[in-house]
Amino acid sequence: MLTLANPARINRQTPGMPQSPWLTECKTANEWFCTKFPMQVKVFGSPFLEQSGTDSLGLAISTPLVPNIDFFAACLGGDETLGHRIVYYAAELQFYYYDPADQLYHSTTDAKLGNLYRALMARCAAEVKGDEHLANVFYTFRSDATVKSVVNRAKSLLEADTSFFGVESHNERVQGPELHQRLARVFAGKLLEPCPGSILTIGQAFNLYNKFASSRKQDPIPRPDFKCVMAETIREAYDLGVRNDLMDAETQKQQCGWLGLRPIAAS
Repeated sequence: MLTLANPARINRQTPGMPQSPWLTECKTANEWFCTKFPMQVKVFGSPFLEQSGTDSLGLAISTPLVPNIDFFAACLGGDETLGHRIVYYAAELQFYYYDPADQLYHSTTDAKLGNLYRALMARCAAEVKGDEHLANVFYTFRSDATVKSVVNRAKSLLEADTSFFGVESHNERVQGPELHQRLARVFAGKLLEPCPGSILTIGQAFNLYNKFASSRKQDPIPRPDFKCVMAETIREAYDLGVRNDLMDAETQKQQCGWLGLRPIAAS
């Protein structure tokens, strides 16, 4: 007989209750995963399709036959109630995990997500106490083909849009370009001011910005990235575009920069 787990049996612990409604001893792989990931099983269904029956002695046995790829892909997203979260940032084709220690997102790889899935399967096989045939859980379902299917499915289930790490977002990652975009807004508002006839070159702004970033304990921005970030920021703040025909008063050479803008410290 083919069977699926019953999500109705799985509930999260109610605050204030002395005893947990979670299953304390799991006799099947379905029960083990349902206990560990109750929210995922409610959304995506039973972890496995199992075959139930009796052995030659009349004892009940069950064998997991097929894994639910959607369920296991969702499990890789972690438990947000515990501060765990993994997202797939499609704009960069990259997985990120949230580290509660520094409250930042860190990049990770498909291979590491696959290892996490393999570890869950191995732990399940080790902890199930019933008379279940677990060869598929420990071996077949941990094959490269199955791992690849689970990780690829996770990319769509855990996908975050481009605004997830946007300038307005509260989500931050290690050395993400949006960190400089946010700091550039502060720099433009606090250290620059409009002044008719004044010239602010890209080089001057670059040096001032990196000093400001250093004071905020942020790594310097690479010169090739600075022009793009600051050009957009100054256009939004002061409606000024980058010009390539500005004349340096000392060298008499053309410079790139902004006309009508200056550092506040120069006033």
